[in-house]
Amino acid sequence: MPTRTAPQDAWWLATLADLRADMDALVADFISRLRAAGSGYESITAEDLHLTAHETLTLLISELRGEPTPQALRDLPQRLGVRRARQGVDRDRLLEAVRLDYRVLWAGLTRVVDPADSHLLVEHAEVVLSTVEEYIREVQVAFLNERDVLARDSRATETRALARLLSAEDPAAAAEDVAADLGLPVGAAYEAIFVPDSAAAQARQRVADLQYTRQRFLIWDFDDGVLFVRPQLAVLGSHPLAAVRGVVVAEIDGLAGVAAAARLAHRLAPHAPEGRLSDEQELWVPVAAHALAPILPGLSPAALAALRAAAPAERERLVSTFLSYCETGSVKLTAEAGFVHRNTVVNRLRSFHDLTGMDPTVPRDAARALIALAGLQREGGDPAAG
Repeated sequence: MPTRTAPQDAWWLATLADLRADMDALVADFISRLRAAGSGYESITAEDLHLTAHETLTLLISELRGEPTPQALRDLPQRLGVRRARQGVDRDRLLEAVRLDYRVLWAGLTRVVDPADSHLLVEHAEVVLSTVEEYIREVQVAFLNERDVLARDSRATETRALARLLSAEDPAAAAEDVAADLGLPVGAAYEAIFVPDSAAAQARQRVADLQYTRQRFLIWDFDDGVLFVRPQLAVLGSHPLAAVRGVVVAEIDGLAGVAAAARLAHRLAPHAPEGRLSDEQELWVPVAAHALAPILPGLSPAALAALRAAAPAERERLVSTFLSYCETGSVKLTAEAGFVHRNTVVNRLRSFHDLTGMDPTVPRDAARALIALAGLQREGGDPAAG
């Protein structure tokens, strides 16, 4: 977005500084006006709208002040145009929404400017309008280009259908419509995979060739990552996204369950480890540790202090045996997995209890111990290290 020539007198710069300080009110005004304008953005999340409004108004105020465009916002018009095209927003509704930026900026300026200085504000009306109009032009170009791409490869239909499915108040009815539109089995088992932005490019590359086969995914762009959805398949070899950071929710009972599964994967994604897919069963422990940290801040340090009382080799054996036991709740299976006698497992579990005060055979204590160890790992500690 090119820098525009604007009157840069001290009064104008100070006024724009006051406007920037009023950012929360500007964003709230934009969202209120957008909702009052009617339908067309129902499939867009509140988080998306809030973030986009904040980024757009920040960019426009920087432009009006004659400042260098912030690095993170240099491609904002292109990103916004592409995202709205993929989300199935109508062109006229997009332009109507973007044009609200001028009204919001002008309303904000009239709030922060002293009535005695109204004539000074009028002198800057043209530069405000031209700055917003240039932004609108860039967003529209990106939107139309992406819409053409979507039309060519038929993704537009899929994107709109997935938008309906993810935002539907009646998932069962929406699933019937989407299944009919896309030729999908409404009652099959599905998988939903959310990949955060940091791994999105890698994920897209790994599934690119599949998009021309029966193993293809429906793809939905969130503002902070990408969702991949398809019926579960018997895949030869490893899953195409197995080595990508993300969260998979599998065995979803029918297309109607995809939206809830997608929300779950999205919420769990911040806790997913690097370099591989995780599922909700794996992530419940770190999620619980994160949620409980403000309530039980002494739990993890207490567990660490107790475990440090053992020699390093013994501590590693106790922790690994405890974790293995928690997988199945079976002494027999734990012994088989560790190639040791069952009495060895019993003795190690007893030692773990003696050191930490938490009995692995008692579900409540086992859960507390798992959360403690997960909390340590999240903070960068290794419960098995000296």
